Amino acid sequence: MNRLRATAIATALSGAVLLAKGLWIPLKAELAYGLMDRAFVTAQSQQSPSKPWSWADFGVIGKLFLLGEEIHVLDRATNQAMAFGAGRHEEYESDGPLVLSGHRDTHFSILEHVKTGDRINFQSVETDRSYEVTDTRIFDVREGALLPPAPGQIMLITCWPFDGVDPATTKRYLVLAEQSAATGR
Repeated sequence: MNRLRATAIATALSGAVLLAKGLWIPLKAELAYGLMDRAFVTAQSQQSPSKPWSWADFGVIGKLFLLGEEIHVLDRATNQAMAFGAGRHEEYESDGPLVLSGHRDTHFSILEHVKTGDRINFQSVETDRSYEVTDTRIFDVREGALLPPAPGQIMLITCWPFDGVDPATTKRYLVLAEQSAATGR
């Protein structure tokens, strides 16, 4: 009987450990999302990027609303930052075109469903902007440099194909949109 009890306890503990490991990433993701929402509220009140946690190497600068999804926009497009949202390419001025990158298997997986005419809304610390999708295309980085969008446009970039597993793919999926409205704060 003691052996059966010990086996049952060991099995229950093993199950609890496996459950905890399985929930660890989703729980961290939920916590990060809440911290990033809080950082965006702080960023709006300070009118500048706000870090979601003290050791983050990025700040939250806005939110992107697309096909019912809400995606945090971060002030840089580093691999660490893009694990938590879409990253803004720093080489473009904040009042110029908006160029954002995100991972195809997380935050920008939604781009697979975007069509011409769809709306994109961007809420930043300074303004709200609305865009209309004008084009989607596939670009191979081996073909040369990507031409930047014009002022008043937004470009969303992710790796392609969407179901690919090769992290070194040379193809990018691009969504281009024209600004249709802006309101200051």
